[in-house]
Amino acid sequence: MKKILFLTDFSEVAENAFIYALSVAEKLNAEINILHIAHIIEARDEDEQIWVHPIAQLLQQQQQTDEMIEYNSEVKKLKKIAQDNHKMNVPVEFHFEKGYFQEIVDDYINDLDIDAVVMGTSGANTVDKKLFGSNTEKLINHLETPLLAVPEHTVYTEVRNFTIAVMLNESEYKIVNRLAERLSKSKDSIKCVYVAENEKEALKAEAKKEQWKANISNPEIPLEIVINSDVIDGLNDFMSSNQTDVLGVIHRHKSFVQRLFSINYSKRLLRYSNTALLIYNSVL
Repeated sequence: MKKILFLTDFSEVAENAFIYALSVAEKLNAEINILHIAHIIEARDEDEQIWVHPIAQLLQQQQQTDEMIEYNSEVKKLKKIAQDNHKMNVPVEFHFEKGYFQEIVDDYINDLDIDAVVMGTSGANTVDKKLFGSNTEKLINHLETPLLAVPEHTVYTEVRNFTIAVMLNESEYKIVNRLAERLSKSKDSIKCVYVAENEKEALKAEAKKEQWKANISNPEIPLEIVINSDVIDGLNDFMSSNQTDVLGVIHRHKSFVQRLFSINYSKRLLRYSNTALLIYNSVL
């Protein structure tokens, strides 16, 4: 993980998430590409030719001017955040683009070989007056690159303790092993948790536990099975009693219904949790 893409909409939520981006980059000796996207106002006809109404064009030009002024101010703020948090050693590059959010993010990930994306979010589509909100959901839905989403009320302390929510299936082996290998170099802690809906499900999980751990590169990684009829409550209870700076969630590319169900977990976690969420989309 050498290149991180940090998305900013100039909000306090984004600035808080920037501290997480700096910490992760410092830990992994990575660089940060800071990106703001100014949305364009366009109307497309059936032939995909672009026509812009004169009034819309004037509004667009004014918006870009205003956002560029704000962008220059944001650059100074982010530099000060790095200085105040003693992270000036982390290399950063600033980018300002105009266009469609998803298209530009995808282009940056591909063109710059981005290894992870970091962004702040409220998870409730309220904080995103300019950029985020539904765009967070779009990223969760399709992004193959790991996404570190930092909820609005998350208070940064440090990034040292990782928990991964697992379902004890083979699609998780590669991701858990990859994350465990990276964290072992920095002596950070990692643990896994399975939330069972009831006692019967917990017994089934216990039966699968040793086989699952046998496929993990470090079988000493703790794996705890907890019982809670609500997965989100179970995860939040576990994180409350086990220090967790980042919670890892793995989405499985299975049926649409299964995937949607998993994504809804992430949305609820972003809304109700005060822990940064590291979202992986498994291709298995």
